[in-house]
Amino acid sequence: MKGAASMKLKEIAAKANVSVSTVSRIINNQGNFSEDTRRKVMEVAKQYLKPGATPEKLTGISYTFAVFVPEVHDFVDNDPATSADLNHLKEECEASGHQFMMATRSRGNHSASSAYRLLTENKIDAAIVFDPYVDDNLVDELIARRIPYLVTNGRSYDRRQNYIDYDNRRGAYEVIQHLYRLGHRRIGLLTGPEDHLVSMNRLDGCKDAFRDLLLDWDEQNVRMGAFDPSHGYQAAKELFGQPSGNTALFAFNDMIAFGAMKALAELKLKIPKDVSLVGFDDLKMSEYMTPPLTTVKRFRYDISGLIVKMLTELVTNPTISEVNISLKTELIERDSCAAVHARA
Repeated sequence: MKGAASMKLKEIAAKANVSVSTVSRIINNQGNFSEDTRRKVMEVAKQYLKPGATPEKLTGISYTFAVFVPEVHDFVDNDPATSADLNHLKEECEASGHQFMMATRSRGNHSASSAYRLLTENKIDAAIVFDPYVDDNLVDELIARRIPYLVTNGRSYDRRQNYIDYDNRRGAYEVIQHLYRLGHRRIGLLTGPEDHLVSMNRLDGCKDAFRDLLLDWDEQNVRMGAFDPSHGYQAAKELFGQPSGNTALFAFNDMIAFGAMKALAELKLKIPKDVSLVGFDDLKMSEYMTPPLTTVKRFRYDISGLIVKMLTELVTNPTISEVNISLKTELIERDSCAAVHARA
């Protein structure tokens, strides 16, 4: 954006010696401020207007949003759902006139990461913590620096934080419920990485369902690994390469499920006659697999617009104490699941 729109809010605030939120609210004609404060802010802002433009044009001022992703991000290449999430976020940011930056962070000490450098250079107005680690300290860093933030694609259920995320825990819970209704009592779980919250959210959902349904929990039926087909392939070979009594398999994303399909085919196990299979994410290709994959749908475009909108609100409205928005998932039933008693 050119002219006033390219002027960062914090730069106007520094020159007018007021807070960023004060500048934003005055420009947007919100809040109660003295005439002296209002005049001071508008006089600074007008210096950046193009000839003939009105002060109202300043409402188009853009922000710089940083999206922090895990340092080891092969998942971006191997997991189309993650790539789609990040692309949609970028599109929504830019469509709203904001600058989009992406930086990586490490699990432990992140002082050498690009995310930490971005924070110390004070170049961002707000942040999105995408796919947080278990015990991630980046949120604490953002709070300490008073940088507005939102967590997404995994969240902590036992601490207060700003988040807009799908209810991954509930989505996984409903998968186990669905398999239970079909008569399955021994269910293998192919999870994502154990240090990623989104994977742990889904695992916790499974544990909730097992507890409520009085099913026996067996750690031997849980295989953790990357969100990619190779993990699904290897883990399914381990679980079904020898008699286990398992009649169903829940993969924590569709890519893992695709790898499991290949392994089951090599083991001469038919889906769903011998093994029922469920994925998560509802990738476009899931409908066209053989058989079409039962999976959990997330509405990605909806969440991207909501994240950008609420992040802007967090920047401009200091009265917001906390943002907690949980979006529903939907189980999409296809042909990869069958009732146990229907098997020949």
